[in-house]
Amino acid sequence: MRAPFSGNPARYRRAAILISAYSVLSVYTAFALMKWLLQGDTWVFGWKPLLLVAVLIPLYARFCYRWIMRTDAQYGSGSRWQLIPAQVKLPEFDPHKHKANSP
Repeated sequence: MRAPFSGNPARYRRAAILISAYSVLSVYTAFALMKWLLQGDTWVFGWKPLLLVAVLIPLYARFCYRWIMRTDAQYGSGSRWQLIPAQVKLPEFDPHKHKANSP
């Protein structure tokens, strides 16, 4: 049974963050416990490995979010999305008119 997934980008972002945090923290915890229990190393609990984990979580979340969005655009509810082109005319700056209005 599949869980319904609405195709909402905000929900995709939240899922990507949760997936990346769970994945990176699980791998780090398993590695740290193996190094500590089997070899007695305590350097894995220092600030440098934790900084690496803190950098990897948002990086992996970004890649995961992009992958989810691409997959949704190809196969999911996003495959029915349409990009409607729109043209907007921006106002042009007239320096003579601007000087006349200034006090």
